[in-house]
Amino acid sequence: MKITAQTADRMALKDKSILAYLTGLPFLAVAVYFGYTTYVASGITNALWIFVILFISGLAAIFLNTSIFVDLNKASGQILYQQRRLIGSTFATYATADVLRIETRKEWQAENSSRNGISFPHQTLVAQSIIVFKNGQELPLDTQKGSSSRFSIGPAVLMGGGGKESALANQVAQFLGVPFQEVAPPGSGMGVNIGSGRIEL
Repeated sequence: MKITAQTADRMALKDKSILAYLTGLPFLAVAVYFGYTTYVASGITNALWIFVILFISGLAAIFLNTSIFVDLNKASGQILYQQRRLIGSTFATYATADVLRIETRKEWQAENSSRNGISFPHQTLVAQSIIVFKNGQELPLDTQKGSSSRFSIGPAVLMGGGGKESALANQVAQFLGVPFQEVAPPGSGMGVNIGSGRIEL
C-alpha cells in the first residue's frame, strides 16, 4: 500500500502488486515450452498433465491478482473503494463516520527453505492492513505482505515484517481521526499496539 495523494481533506491509497505477474508469467512460459516439446517428442502422454496444471496455475495467478484503490474524503464524508482484476472489478462507497478503527494484523506463515543442502522449516511474518467498521464489516487496504528482516528463535528462522505497512496504516487512522491497532500473532511476544499504547500477549 502507498499513499498516492494527500491534502487536508483527501487521501488516496493504492495497493498494486506485480508479484502475481512475476510468478504467473514464468509458469505460463515453462508450461508452454515444455508442454510443446514433450508433445512433439512423445505425443499425448500423462506428463502433459503436469504442464496443463502449470499453465492453469499461471493463468489463475495473473487473472486473480487484485489491485486495491481507496479514496478517503473527509469533506464529502465518503470512502470510495475499488478492487480491480483483469476479469471483474468491484466498486463500493462507505461513510467515513462508520469507521471504527484501522488495524494492521500480523500472522505467521510456514515455509520451507534449504541451506547447505539441508532443508528446514521457517516462518514468515506477514502483515495486512484493514478498515474495521462499526457494524463489524472489514475492508482490506492491501494484500498480505512479508519482510526481508530476519531474527532467530531456536532452530527456526523467523521473518519480521509489517513495519512499513503499520506506519502507513497509522497515517490513515490519523487522517480519519480513528484509533490505530496493531495486532501481533499470539505467542510472539510482540504485543498489541493501540495508538501509542502497548499490551503484551
